[in-house]
This record gives sequence, C-alpha cells and structure tokens, in this order.
Amino acid sequence: MKRILHIIFFVTFFSSAFGQWNTDRITLIGRNALANEDYVLAIQYFNQVIKVKPYLAEPYMYRAIAKISLDDYVGAEQDCDIAIERSPFIPQAFYARGYARKKLGKYAEAIRDFDKALEFSPENTYIIANRAESREKNKDYDGAINDLTYYQKLNPKVKSIDYEIGRIRLSQNDTVAAIQAFDRFIESDTVSPLGYSVRAVLKMMKNDEDGAFLDYNEAINRKSEYEGDYINRGILNVKRNRFNQALCDYNEAIRIDPKNILAYYNRGLLRANLGDNNNAIGDLNKVVSADSTNYEARLQKAYLELLVGDLEAAEKDYKIILEKYPFFVPAYHGMAEAIEKSGRRAEARRIRALAFEIENNKDFYQKKQTLVAKNKIAKEIQQNKSVQNEDLSEKFTAQINEPAKENIYGSGIRGNIQDKKTNLEIENNFFITYYRKSDDLRRTNTYHPLISRYNSTKSLATTLKATNIDIELVPDVLNKHFESINSLSVEISKNPTNADLYFARALDYALVQDFSSSIDDFTKAVSINPNFGLAYFMRANIRYKLIQFKQSSITNNLTSATTTSAKPTLETTENYKIDYEMILADLSRTIELVPDFSFAHYNKGNIHYYLKSYNESLNSYNKAISIDPDFAEAYFNRGIIYIQMNNGNSANLDLSKAGELGIYQAYSILKTLQK
Repeated sequence: MKRILHIIFFVTFFSSAFGQWNTDRITLIGRNALANEDYVLAIQYFNQVIKVKPYLAEPYMYRAIAKISLDDYVGAEQDCDIAIERSPFIPQAFYARGYARKKLGKYAEAIRDFDKALEFSPENTYIIANRAESREKNKDYDGAINDLTYYQKLNPKVKSIDYEIGRIRLSQNDTVAAIQAFDRFIESDTVSPLGYSVRAVLKMMKNDEDGAFLDYNEAINRKSEYEGDYINRGILNVKRNRFNQALCDYNEAIRIDPKNILAYYNRGLLRANLGDNNNAIGDLNKVVSADSTNYEARLQKAYLELLVGDLEAAEKDYKIILEKYPFFVPAYHGMAEAIEKSGRRAEARRIRALAFEIENNKDFYQKKQTLVAKNKIAKEIQQNKSVQNEDLSEKFTAQINEPAKENIYGSGIRGNIQDKKTNLEIENNFFITYYRKSDDLRRTNTYHPLISRYNSTKSLATTLKATNIDIELVPDVLNKHFESINSLSVEISKNPTNADLYFARALDYALVQDFSSSIDDFTKAVSINPNFGLAYFMRANIRYKLIQFKQSSITNNLTSATTTSAKPTLETTENYKIDYEMILADLSRTIELVPDFSFAHYNKGNIHYYLKSYNESLNSYNKAISIDPDFAEAYFNRGIIYIQMNNGNSANLDLSKAGELGIYQAYSILKTLQK
C-alpha cells in the first residue's frame, strides 16, 4: 500500500478574507514556509495569526498540516478538531484529521473523516487511497477492495492496484481470488518483479513447486531486490540437487540483507551437506548470535564442531541445549562424545547412562519435561505480572544505537527535523543575567514585572533578562566583570548595608564562575533585605550550578574552575541532599514573595525532577503553565516526566504543545514515542 499511498496536502486560497492585512500577510508567509518544507517556522507564523484571530479555521488547519509533516499526529488531530469546530465546510481539515487519526491507529474515526472529505470531493484519489488503507487496517477488507476498485476506475494507468487487491484477498485466505488479482497485475506490469514474487509464494503454499520455481526465476530476472525470492529459489534448487545455484541464491540474499538469519541458516545447512564444515559453522554462529533461542541451528552447529574437533565449543553448545531441554537424548549423546574425545571417559559413561535411562523411560521423562515447561511459563508470568505498562523510556535507550537519518537541509530546522536524534533530557533552569541569546521560535514569555521593576531602579549598569541558555563569555567581557567586582568591592566597603551592591557583585561573581563568592553575596543581600525575591531566586540557581561544578570536577578529575551542563545523577543528588533542600527553600521563599514568578515554579519543577520526585515536579510545572500558558519549556519538561511515568498520552500532548511553542526538539521525541 505504501507504494501508492502518499499524503499530499493541497494548499489553496480561501475566499474568506481577513479583516486586517497583517494577518492575511502572515498566513500567506506561513503557507509559503509550509510549501518550502520549513515546518517549524510555518507553525510560528500560524501561531501569530491564531493569537490575533483565534476564531479563524484555516490557520489551525495549516498548522495541523505542518505538524503532520513533523509526525506530530496528536497535535495535528487537536488542531483539526478546532478547525472543524470553527468551520465544518473545509474538506482539507477532515482529510488532514483523517490522516492523523490513521497514523494514530484510530481507523474507524479516520474512515469517518475520509467519508466526510469525500462528500466535498468524491473523486479525490488521495482521500480514497487513505480510506482504503484505513479500511484494511480496520479489517473491513471488502470496503478496502471497493475503494481500490474505485481508485482504479479513476486512475486506470496505475498498475499496482491489482497487487494491492491480491494482497488483501490473501489476508482473507481467498487464494483463488488472490492469484487472479496477481495474474492481472503481472499482465498489466511486465517490468515489476512483485507480482511474480507473491504468486510464487502462493504456488509454494499449494505445493506447486515447479510453478513457484518459474515465478521466482521471472521475479529474479526482473532484478528483484527482495531477499526472500533468492532464499526460496535456493530451497527449490537444493531439492533439485542444483547445489551451486542454491549457494549463489543464498549469497545474493545475504548481500541484499546481511542480517537475514534464514539465509545464513540455509546456507550453513547446504555448506554442511557439501562438506564445507568450517564455513557452515561460521554461518550457524551468525544465526545463534542473532537468535540465541534457535536451538535447531545450535544443535547442527554442535554436531559440526564435533566433526572438526572443536570439542570445547561442541560441549558448550550441547550444555546450552540441555539447559532448555533437560531430557533431550541426542544432546546427551553428543556431549558424551565431546567429553570422551577430550579424555574424560568416566564422565562420558555417566552421561551416556543418563541418556539410556531417559530413553528407556520416555513416558515418565516426557511428563517431566512438560511439567518443567509449565513451571517456566508460570515463573515468567509471575515476573511480568507487576509490569502494567510499557517502559516508554526504553524506546529512547534503544534509539541511541540507531543511525540518524540525514536531513537534506543540513543541520538547521528546516524539513523533517523529527528525524534528528534528541536526548531524553529536560530543559535547563531559568536564571537572571545581563546576556541573553535570542530565540525567535520559542514563545515563552520572558518578561515579568519583578524584573522590570528592578531594572527601573537603575541599580545596575545594564538591564537584567531572564533566560535558560548559558552564553560563554569572551575574555574581554570577563575582564570587565573582574573590574566590576573590584569597583563594587570598593563601593561595598563604603556602604556595607546596600543590598543592591551585594546583588550586583554576586551577579559578577556568577559570570566569572566564582560560585561560592556569589552565594555569599546573595546571602548578604537577603540578610540586609529579607524581601529581595530576585536574590533568593539567583542564590538557588548558583547553588545548583555549584553542584554541577562539583559533580564535573569529581567525574573528570578537574581542579580548575570550569562549568559543565552535566545533569545530576541519583548518586550526586544523594551526596548533595542538603544543598538541594536549600535550593528548594530559596525557590519557595521566592514564590512566597512573588507568587506569580513562573520561573521559580519552573525551576522548582526541575529540582524535583532531579530528585525523582515526579509528582511534586508535575505540580510545579502545572503552576508555571497556569501563570504562563505559553511556557514552552514547562510543557517540554512535563512531557519528559510523563514519559518517565509511562503516561504516553499525556506526554504526547505536552510535547506536541512544546513543539508548537518553538521547542523543535520535541518532534524527535514525539516520533520515537509513537513508534
């Protein structure tokens, strides 16, 4: 089905006009970005239109299309819901929602959406094709075939429809109708190997080996790149005693798929029959390395190891087999032979006697084997009984070794950025500083009256800003802060009760990474002014940075004052438990003084996350989001926590929102989560 079903979104102008030129213009720019595969940027443009005119349907629909292109099907479905609620007469919205629902496995709902879309556009082949796929996955095989037949009527030049019909008929176990469909496909497409390949399998199922052999020849003559064609023809060649041809077939199958266990197994058996025992052992080694439960391959391998004199390997393999099947007589005989040849005759006699005992009491040992198997199954069930949900975080552990797909647009944020690997780590703490790296994508509100009011006092040489991105300062800038420390020290000696002077010097100390001195100055500032909310907030941040520094110093055996973005481990949180309690106390004091300071709630959520207090962390992120509904980092981090708690549905929703608000790394995690 994948060969003919491609989601193609058509972006057309709508007759409805915007009340203001700027939103119309922004929508047009967003659609241009969408057409140029700049999906993340397109979402930001549509966000702007939605913010100004949330009652319009089209921006939600366009944003849904962008999210689908980023594999964010949960977010796309939500946007389509809103678009359809705003205007139930946009076929593209039903089509987009149907596609998103199909990807989410909601096949019945997807079919209803495609039905609705077809009411507006009854001959739209893209919608028909997607409905056919949804019907098949919903096990409505007749409905799927009806759609494919209609599709074929509208597009008589498309040759693969009969193949799809045949494949579905095969799902219904209607082999006669399946063969008829594949016959039609072969007749209409004389170049493709596909029809011959599938028809050959059907003929093998009906024991028509001669017919199957001819079809495999035809498929391979048409340059088939399906390893199964070569493996199956190799099996048929062996039956015809054409061993060299069979060996060539297995070699070709392994070239196409170097990890195909069946190809190695069949080649290993063939090589053994031809007396090429060492190479046969090599093939069977690959089989048992890839699948340790393939005991047939292991038994054959052990037998060959006996023949070539690798007694230690043979004995080891027989032991593994007997651990699984403790009453399997041939394995006892094989192990006895390996042990005897290695000179341990008494042990070999004992094993042969055990084999003789089992062989002469087959009924008893057969019942015993059945009981052993039942006990193993019961034990496995008991071990897995407590596991209620899939461990979602395991998906990201497995992803580490997967090769990343290359983005044709390079390392930027254009195209299918969801294919880039992203670590399962939360966003950093927010802090107050003089320097901020601009990020036009993120929608988090970094303005707060507390910061604005302090800036208005002109207590500092420059204005403070909120950010969660550290910037490495160049030497000239660092020197200015060292000079500032000296100047402020002189001022403090003249006016030791001025909390603002200590606060300013503490910021300078933090920037030159003298964290201990910075903490001392923040402490002095709050002792002079117990209501100094920003000082409590920053002391909490610097205490956390000091923990990071100490952790990196221990880990990397460093003695110089260097910073790192290393995340705390469970061991370090235990070592610095008191420090974390002091950090939480400072953040709580900040919140007490300024209850709507969202950054303090957010940072508190991060600290609880590092302490693995997930419920407390969720509460803090919830509060931050209630204050700032566009707090991108809070949604992102809450999504990560939901993954740790195996709450996939909530994680999907939060990560989708984070991506919508500009944290494009969320799309990579969403894609892994939805696998």
